[in-house]
Amino acid sequence: MTRAEITEEVKNLITSVANTSNVQLDGSFNYMGFINDAMEQVMLELVPVMPGQFLTSENVTLIANQANYTLTNAFWQIWKVERTVTGEPPIEFEIIEPLDFAYHTETGDTEADPHAVYFIGDTIYFIKTPSAAKTNYAKVWEIRPEAATMLTTGPAYIPAPAHRLIVYQAAILACQMLGANPSSIERLYARRLIMVEKVWRGRFQSQPRFVRASSHERQGYRGSSEDRDVDW
Repeated sequence: MTRAEITEEVKNLITSVANTSNVQLDGSFNYMGFINDAMEQVMLELVPVMPGQFLTSENVTLIANQANYTLTNAFWQIWKVERTVTGEPPIEFEIIEPLDFAYHTETGDTEADPHAVYFIGDTIYFIKTPSAAKTNYAKVWEIRPEAATMLTTGPAYIPAPAHRLIVYQAAILACQMLGANPSSIERLYARRLIMVEKVWRGRFQSQPRFVRASSHERQGYRGSSEDRDVDW
């Protein structure tokens, strides 16, 4: 749905539910404020279900004797960080808590290949401090937010079947502000959310459903699938 289509649907819902005698629902009414808020809330609901829909990445180039690097993308979550050296398989970095860095290094220590990272805000820190410059040494996978204001073409990353959730959520917020009862719209929202989640979880029918293994398990062994089943 485009921004204009979403706005029109929100207006129709508010008009049908709210008592509009005390408010003029015309061009002066701030539909976009509710729509942008709703878009963000819907994304918060969907990220645990469809993280790949919001996934992006950026490369980090190491500078000799510099541990910290500011990321350029806005993000809500860090999915993982990989070492991406040409001619070698990607290796996932361990992500530690900032206050635990003392257990991984000593003051002034450097190494050619850092083995762990931690984050403070939008800054990534490598442990140990890299001793040499290396171009595109690491790839940071991130869950990115939608735009702060909806694009004229509609949401950038929220899939089309979930656009109606934005309509319902915006109408709910507006009705609450106007003192109207949004319970009927809340039921529509809940029903649509259940169906979107149900269909999306089975989007790729040929794949098994399982909880993603931890980084330690994924890094622990790189042999064949038959070898992994051997009880050592």
